[in-house]
Amino acid sequence: MLKKCVSILLCVVLILSCAAVSAFAKTSEEADTHLQYGKDGKFRIMQISDIQDYFPLKTITRRVLNQALDTYPVDLIVLTGDNIASSTLVKPYAALAINEFMSVFERRGIPVAMVFGNHDDENTTANKAYQMSVYEKYSCFIGCAGEDFGESNLGTYYVPIYSSTDKNAMVSNIWMIDSGTYNNENDLGGYGCVTKKQIDWYKSASEKLERENGKKIPSLMFQHIVVPEIWDALVAHDTQVEGSVEHGGKYYTLTADAKGTLGETPCPPNYTNGQFDAVVERGDVMAMFFGHDHVNSYEISYRGVDLVNTTGVGFRSYNSIEEGVRLITLDESAPDTYETETVTYFDLFDRNDEVAYNLFMSESRTVDDSEHFGYFLRFLLASIKALLSF
Repeated sequence: MLKKCVSILLCVVLILSCAAVSAFAKTSEEADTHLQYGKDGKFRIMQISDIQDYFPLKTITRRVLNQALDTYPVDLIVLTGDNIASSTLVKPYAALAINEFMSVFERRGIPVAMVFGNHDDENTTANKAYQMSVYEKYSCFIGCAGEDFGESNLGTYYVPIYSSTDKNAMVSNIWMIDSGTYNNENDLGGYGCVTKKQIDWYKSASEKLERENGKKIPSLMFQHIVVPEIWDALVAHDTQVEGSVEHGGKYYTLTADAKGTLGETPCPPNYTNGQFDAVVERGDVMAMFFGHDHVNSYEISYRGVDLVNTTGVGFRSYNSIEEGVRLITLDESAPDTYETETVTYFDLFDRNDEVAYNLFMSESRTVDDSEHFGYFLRFLLASIKALLSF
């Protein structure tokens, strides 16, 4: 029996590792997708960021994904990078890591769009092109390699959303932007930045959609790394104040009208190629959604564009009480508006549920590592108790 299971696993690995990369280099126009608003005039998105795990996926992360999708039916899942952890080493292992969460979405038949983060192809032979070919194996995946910006910025494209009553009438748009990995272009260091070629493509594609539809299409933009303008959006203080984070000798807090939490210092690039200015200039993007900063979950408006950071969902890397997903709702009758909220672990599971509580505490970085084993034992006992009482 064991030999049979191993043989099946090896066959799966072989199939996934032999994906033909060149066959999947589709642009936005070539991507086979046609999303529409529902009969109720709503379109619901779940943003999932920073799963950042290996194979096998942590049990608690799988439970969160399943519970979130069981509780909140959505029309689209958007993965905003660091979908797998760095150091996945070889292609077959990276494919197995991707399958851990994509199989969850595939079983439900929910469309999935994805961008890469800085960790996805770090320290692995599975480059972005290979990983894109793996994603393309799933029927639920509607993303694409996009325009040719080179390997470092693979996966920049857009996803149109059409009317509930007219499949040819474009109502909304989703921009998916690869924000790069690390800065290799100058001596400023830090994280990567959206390139000038990508920005030029966004502007020309936005103008093209406006011409074709006779109006600017209200849009949301998703990428992994937050834009440097986050520092201008936040409030700077000369001295440390409650709830502030430090950067460059100053302390920053959210504005009075912002929502959410600033749990850590944002980590944008140390330079800009003008992406945010281009977004403001075009005026079609209502909000930009990011991941990357795992314990930040905020909504802050700057120059007419909302900057929204979503907490991580994976428990392999550092995490907090805010761990969860983000829900976004679009309304066909008011396409230039949107609603959003963060759903955390304890929104999904009752704190009084001994199984859920002790599992969380056994994995959470909110307690010392020395305490994890004790919580894990309590989780096992609570699980056994629940089984016996069933």
